[in-house]
Amino acid sequence: MSFWNIFGRFAVSDTGETIQKVSDTTSVSSDGTTYTKMGSTTVGSDGSVFTQMGSFSTDGSTRMGSTATGLGAVFNDRREDKFGFNTHDDDKW
Repeated sequence: MSFWNIFGRFAVSDTGETIQKVSDTTSVSSDGTTYTKMGSTTVGSDGSVFTQMGSFSTDGSTRMGSTATGLGAVFNDRREDKFGFNTHDDDKW
């Protein structure tokens, strides 16, 4: 499992992989994988599937603020800041 830092529309893992959000529904990884988000489910062109369940993803990862413990949680919507307040910034995947 990798750890991710999320900076607006750009995310970078501890292994050096990057993902850029190019639209509300599409993100592209540095390894060439395209991810398409449909509702709470994100599907990768490599066959991967992640479903959001609150702060958690079906790959077992979770997101807290701008940090994720795995790839699936990178796509989770960030709805609150570290103090639990609702946010409406551009940092939503």
